[in-house]
Amino acid sequence: MTAIGDYYSAVQLRSDRWSHIKQLAAERAAGVPAKRAAALDKKLIAQFEVLEPIESYWAFPGLAAFNFMRRQLQLGHYDDLAVSVRRVVRALSTGAYRRRRITLAADDHDLEDVEDEQTQPLEARALARPYFETLIVDRVTDQQADWLKASLHRMRRQEDSFVYEPVIVPTLEDALIGILFNHNIQAVVVRSGLGRKSEHDLPILKKYLSRIGDEDTDALAEEDMAPELCRLIHKVRPELDVYLVTDRSVEEIAGRDLGGCKRVFYNQEDFQELHLNLLRGVNNRYKT
Repeated sequence: MTAIGDYYSAVQLRSDRWSHIKQLAAERAAGVPAKRAAALDKKLIAQFEVLEPIESYWAFPGLAAFNFMRRQLQLGHYDDLAVSVRRVVRALSTGAYRRRRITLAADDHDLEDVEDEQTQPLEARALARPYFETLIVDRVTDQQADWLKASLHRMRRQEDSFVYEPVIVPTLEDALIGILFNHNIQAVVVRSGLGRKSEHDLPILKKYLSRIGDEDTDALAEEDMAPELCRLIHKVRPELDVYLVTDRSVEEIAGRDLGGCKRVFYNQEDFQELHLNLLRGVNNRYKT
């Protein structure tokens, strides 16, 4: 197997790992002798361990779905695992996740089982709303992350020109890796609770940080990390819209260098205004 260090592109690594899991899961579901079955289980576990930190920077399939598939493996539900992984790989290769919800449970009916999206008329596919992902930077619990995502989902309207999915990361380093790694990210929301260092220690992900240069964030005070992240994002991907959500007062923020931040939100639960600004900012660039 190719070593992680031999890959320059984490995107290619991600694609290869999912394809490998698909092959292993299909073989395991087909029924094999006990010795081969044990070897396949070991390989599948290793592949999931490699993918876990990488998947944290993407909205699809998302960590909840990722853990769902890992539980299928742990419980020995190999037929179901093969179906779930096949659907993920297909959706990633065709971009179907951008146009519709992908169901992973084998009992749930999915479009791919009866119809190939690529056979649909170009006019029908063109009517689908463009898709992007919004990076939210905040150190939150799993329950708080679910609440943030659900709050933004509730803001969706039929007349929205775009559809987006949130990706939540906890630290300044994770945010920088995310915007350089995930091409779907078109907007960033920096909240005041972010941490400093990523827990992920994959060399291929750390390579993305080397593109930023010799920026020293170790000496930053806690209150300066969010504005500094805005500045660094503007430096490496200046086209992105960056929004700062803070619990500090207007007086404290006034006059500070916010590093190219597009707008400051002082109400952390003003999801409707945030939603409208996200769509407006991306729409302006889309028209251009």
